[in-house]
Amino acid sequence: MTPGRLSVVDEIFLRTHRGYGLPIALQGIWRSDDAVDRADFAAVHANLSLGRLGRRIISPKVPGARRRWVDAAQSYALAVEPSPVKTSEILDWADRQADVDLDPEFGPGWRMAVATTDAGGTVMSLACSHTLADAAGLVAAAGVAFEGSAPEPPPRSTSDVMDAVSLVRRVAPASVRAAARLAFEKASRRELTRYRHASRAVTTHEIVCSSATFDIDAVLTNSEFISVVTEIAAELGEPQPIRINVPFRTTGGGTNRIGMATLNLAVTDTVDEIKQATKSAFARPAGAPGGFPAEVVQLLSDRRAAALTAAPGTARVLCSNIGDIPPAVASIGRHRASSVATRALHPRAGRARTTTALSAYVSFLDSRSTLSLVGTEPRYATVLGEVAAHVLARRGLSASPW
Repeated sequence: MTPGRLSVVDEIFLRTHRGYGLPIALQGIWRSDDAVDRADFAAVHANLSLGRLGRRIISPKVPGARRRWVDAAQSYALAVEPSPVKTSEILDWADRQADVDLDPEFGPGWRMAVATTDAGGTVMSLACSHTLADAAGLVAAAGVAFEGSAPEPPPRSTSDVMDAVSLVRRVAPASVRAAARLAFEKASRRELTRYRHASRAVTTHEIVCSSATFDIDAVLTNSEFISVVTEIAAELGEPQPIRINVPFRTTGGGTNRIGMATLNLAVTDTVDEIKQATKSAFARPAGAPGGFPAEVVQLLSDRRAAALTAAPGTARVLCSNIGDIPPAVASIGRHRASSVATRALHPRAGRARTTTALSAYVSFLDSRSTLSLVGTEPRYATVLGEVAAHVLARRGLSASPW
């Protein structure tokens, strides 16, 4: 069941829409060699508006209560491209479809667009604010909508007063214990000092977005995927060891059930070494320092909370393994997808800044991998696709660029 209240991670993504960071939109791009009837997409769009994407956020007036989800009254209409898109320009078309205002607080927070191609096929874009869903959540929402299943019932939500009391009861005792450790334990003070210095030392760059997507005739393991992206980053000029964030699925609450681990890798690291490093990193994911509960930031102002959560996720490279595309998303009616790409973009970024230079996403369908790359470093804008193609060819991977 979709949670009724925002988690700490949900609020991190929400703050990017409030001016504290770079807004992130998740996007799924569904391609078929068939001509899919517009009515099929209209049905999917209607189903999505009734599901987990058809929500928005409201802020309680009770101090200490967490923000919560309510049904959204409006959504973007299904966008239909009037003319066929050239097959060679599908990725450019998809880039444009996600470059729209997505507002999880006041709406709309998601958008769906479809087009035919000059080869007689069909392409669909589904984009949503990262606040509304993580990658698994977006895929699940699409699966329900494709199948025409009944949307999940809205969650039962406690009153704002009860939520505020519950949050304070969870946060206060743990915060008191953590503060006591600071007074008596040097290790706790050092950990907090390192965390504060990391937050203050974050360096950013003004972004210029670029993208590249490849269908690879092989199913990459997670370690092989990370190894490929490490080599691409090095070829682009990133100094080694390359600091890489790797998100992973957690069992915690909230819409975004993700944690973050960090690796430091070089192109000489083997797949087995990367596997072991990833396993070790997952055992010590990023979190609040010194024993303080992560939820303490939900009792602070946006400005203060943003400052305290700046340290995690500051690597130059991100590698996100989306996994297998489920059967529910592989087809619309009798029409089978030829490829499905998954990625995250930065709509209406303007002159925003970020710490991440390269993000990579991989998903799997019909014994193939689809690798999506998104660059924000200005100097990558003209070379990202070429460099990636060179690395894939050098590794003997048969890859078809979008």
